[in-house]
Amino acid sequence: MIPNIFILLLFSYGSLQQNNTTSLGSVKVAIVLPNASADLIYWQGYPNSAAAVTEALRYARKNNTILEQVYFNFTWTMNECVASNAAGQLFQLINEQKIDVLFGPPCLATANVAMNIATYYNTPLYLFGTSSLGEVTDIASYAVVTSVMPSYSDFVFGLGRLLAKFQWYTISIVVSESSVKLNRCRILYDLIDDIIGKGFEEINIAYQRNIVNFSPENLKKVTDEIKKISRIIVVCMDEIDKLRTFMLAAYDNHMNTSDYVYINCDVDMDIYINEENKNALKDYKIPPDGRDEEAISMYKWMFHLHFSALGGMSTEYNNLRVSIPKLMKQPPFNCTVECEKYNTSSAYAPYLFDSAYLYFISLGLAMNSINGIPNATEIAENGTLITSFSHGVFNGITGAFQISKNLTRDSRLSFGTYYNSGINVTRWIYMLIIGNNAEFNISYIDPATTVFAVRDGVIPTNVPRCGYQNEFCQPSFIEQTPVGFAFIIIGALIIIFFIIFLMLYLYYTKRKDEEKQNELWRMYYGSVIKYSEYKGSIIQLQSKRSLLSTSQASTKHSFKDKTDGKHILYILHTEPIMGRIHDVQYILKKKDMQHLRQMRMLENENINKFIGFCLDGPTLISFWKYCSRLSFVDILTNENLNISMDGFFIYSLIKDTVEGLNAIHNSPIEIHGNLSSKNCLVDERWQVKLSDFGLPFIRCHEKQKVEDQIWTAPEVLREEVLGPTKSSDIYSLGIVLADVINKNISFENSEIKGGADEIIYMLKKKRTVPLRPILKPAVEDITPALIHLVKDMWCEEPNERPKSGVVKKLIKEMNPGKSNNLMDHVYGILENYAANLEEEIQERTKELVEEKKKADLLLSRMLPKQVAEKLKLGQTVLPEQFDSVTIFFSDVVSFTTLASKCTPMQVVSLLNNLYTTFDSIINEHDVYKVETIGDGYLCVSGLPHRNGVLHVKEIALLSISLIKSLTNFSIPHLPNEKIKIRIGIHSGSCVAGVVGLTMPRYCLFGDTVNTASRMESNGKPNHIHMSYDAHKLLTEKIGGFVTEPRGEVLIKGKGVMETFWLIGKVGEEPADPNSGMYSDYKKDSN
Repeated sequence: MIPNIFILLLFSYGSLQQNNTTSLGSVKVAIVLPNASADLIYWQGYPNSAAAVTEALRYARKNNTILEQVYFNFTWTMNECVASNAAGQLFQLINEQKIDVLFGPPCLATANVAMNIATYYNTPLYLFGTSSLGEVTDIASYAVVTSVMPSYSDFVFGLGRLLAKFQWYTISIVVSESSVKLNRCRILYDLIDDIIGKGFEEINIAYQRNIVNFSPENLKKVTDEIKKISRIIVVCMDEIDKLRTFMLAAYDNHMNTSDYVYINCDVDMDIYINEENKNALKDYKIPPDGRDEEAISMYKWMFHLHFSALGGMSTEYNNLRVSIPKLMKQPPFNCTVECEKYNTSSAYAPYLFDSAYLYFISLGLAMNSINGIPNATEIAENGTLITSFSHGVFNGITGAFQISKNLTRDSRLSFGTYYNSGINVTRWIYMLIIGNNAEFNISYIDPATTVFAVRDGVIPTNVPRCGYQNEFCQPSFIEQTPVGFAFIIIGALIIIFFIIFLMLYLYYTKRKDEEKQNELWRMYYGSVIKYSEYKGSIIQLQSKRSLLSTSQASTKHSFKDKTDGKHILYILHTEPIMGRIHDVQYILKKKDMQHLRQMRMLENENINKFIGFCLDGPTLISFWKYCSRLSFVDILTNENLNISMDGFFIYSLIKDTVEGLNAIHNSPIEIHGNLSSKNCLVDERWQVKLSDFGLPFIRCHEKQKVEDQIWTAPEVLREEVLGPTKSSDIYSLGIVLADVINKNISFENSEIKGGADEIIYMLKKKRTVPLRPILKPAVEDITPALIHLVKDMWCEEPNERPKSGVVKKLIKEMNPGKSNNLMDHVYGILENYAANLEEEIQERTKELVEEKKKADLLLSRMLPKQVAEKLKLGQTVLPEQFDSVTIFFSDVVSFTTLASKCTPMQVVSLLNNLYTTFDSIINEHDVYKVETIGDGYLCVSGLPHRNGVLHVKEIALLSISLIKSLTNFSIPHLPNEKIKIRIGIHSGSCVAGVVGLTMPRYCLFGDTVNTASRMESNGKPNHIHMSYDAHKLLTEKIGGFVTEPRGEVLIKGKGVMETFWLIGKVGEEPADPNSGMYSDYKKDSN
């Protein structure tokens, strides 16, 4: 296409035009745009820009309907930014085509030509596009020339004012230009040098560089130079990938601190941040370098300076850019083939829209200003009239803009910070540049929490506190002597570590010491055993009661007739201790453990020793030393007490009680808290011991029985105080002393019949005359001063009660002058009693000796002497093996038949007479009678006293003697009956031992016993039946006896055995040959 050839199109604008009869005239519009260079088309070309004019007309007609009655004819020509061609083209358009308005040309060179020609012919000229990239001839002298483009000069001026506002006076300028991008950053670079360098005297441009070489080495050099002289860096990069490269170089050179300020000058004049749909610091190369996170982190230190395109119709900006290529395919342009490849408008098409929109709005305003019917054709020919309506504020597609009276656009700038990884910008400052003035519109209140929030609210200074190279700060000691500092640090660390170690050691030692002290009071349930379960103890308890025992005496108050079940006697290492059951759930705290340690270490002769506290038992248990004497309750109510209580006895009990309470009040424990007559104990030395004190953290959770509250102070019962106090202890002491003086439990001598419940009710109730025990001394020698003291101690007002020290002093002064030792006093009483008992004991001792002799005699008849002696000594009789003994069995022949003829009493008399005869014979031989079972008789020789082989002889002689004794034995009630017996003898081994605890018996075990029994059961009346073993032992080892073989006999359980008959002794004739065994033998042998 030849540049100087005109393409002229006249077109009636369809439905938007009115017919000629109603038209207010016609206007001819000319457009000059490039159409050959691809670079120029991208920015402001015909195929992707021209329809912006017709679209602006459509918008203008919506705002001013008078324009609907005007014909608009459009013509356009192409110019590739060649000034010589532009002059001729414009001359032809104005003179030959008779145009009324001209849009373009957009280039700087051709714009200067067009301004002169248009002014000469009074034709309105509206400039846009790259004409704003430099300084055109002063527009103010051209009355018909209007520019809608913001000015780079204004941008630089606004930058200077911004630097001055924050007192950033020393700056570095870093740019990179690109011809493809119209060298915009180079233009900005030159303007900064001209406008800021000359117009802002306080601002020093310390460093300027138009970077061409983006190698790492060169960028390292550039950033090193910047670091030395500046912290405020103005950056402008035509290509955004170069911006990323530079910011990464700054990052690598440690220029990523709050001292650095990077102002990114975005000079695109669009609504986009840097570039459309792109993040300036993101890597879009394939493959990426992987440093996006580092690059994007630099946004934190960057500010964004941009032409503001907000307001007006800017929300339609993207829609316009998309719609222009589509409108190019419609009339009047009908660009279907050439425009097909464009999907979006040129970069400056929105400014062409605003130029046309400004003209159409100005035309409408001019027509509206005419009285009568305006003639659009005549008005359009008057260029100065039209442009006179072109200044003011207009809502364009590039935002709300203001045209000054010299027909140039006042530039609006925005200054903000990045967010959302650099995709968006928060605009904090808006600037309107009007001539040499900048109006600031600030959208923040506190810059520390907004603009500079990422910098910890600190506005960066122009020069760092220590200068760019630390020249204002003297080197620290660390920097001057790093080795010395290292030694100091090491030494300090050693000291710190030593102190920490020492503190930890002390803490550890303290904890260990506390644990060790806790072990003093900590008791483990497995280390004690209940006394009721304890076996084998040699401890002899000297009393029936112990700690907090309750009285067994009968009183008229039923609450004293029951035990509380809270105290159990235990054994610890063979020693008795008393356990107090605390039926509560509680976890000990540190201060509680300290209290227990203090209780464990408390030592006083009138305080019962606290043994320890058990945490692992079924319940919580406190352990106390066992006292063998009785409590005050037992002493006062026991009518069988052998000791008479006189005045000194009572005084001694009172004195010890007061001493104990005073010791507690002056100890870390401070308060007893549970004082009563039940826990005032008396030990074996008749010394009073106060027990069951302390443990307030446990007692506050325990429910006290009503009968135990009669010793409690009224203010505690009424809950007027948080817990027991020293004053309440004094009250309790007064009640205890009243018990001792009266030798009775408190209130028993009163007229109250309702028991403990009524007493507690009346104590709680405030009365004119408070309820107190009636003092009736049980002995006559009680000093009246003691009575008065007790009454003072139970005074209703706690503050009026005497202190424990005062009570101790007064009691001491009441000593009747006798011995101070109650034990000596008691011993004196007991000596008299012992003297009376001595004679009675001697008599009883004689009776005991006689009875012992009888018992020993009886025992010796029941058991062998050796066995009986061992049992008397408490020794265990172990079973004993005897290798050789002879066992004797006998029974009465036909005893059942004989017994049937007798009454039971006659049977007993018969056996008693028979066995008495046998027993008298046994005493003549070394034979032990084991037992009698009915008519059976069991004897043995050879045990428990071993006699070699003589046992068989002893048994043989015994058997012969027993047979002979039956000759003269008669039955009184059966004179015609004769007693016959069978005797069996066997020799062998057996085991003997004591069986049973109740009525123990000395028993024999072994086969020898069974065999002897079989010899007896298989014998004959008045015959002595011997086994082979007994026969052999008798004849071979002993001799002197007459025997006869019986032959082989079938024995039950033994089989066939060879047995013998014992006839008698050799050479001895029977006393009665016709009777007994001998006659039977003769008869059988015949």
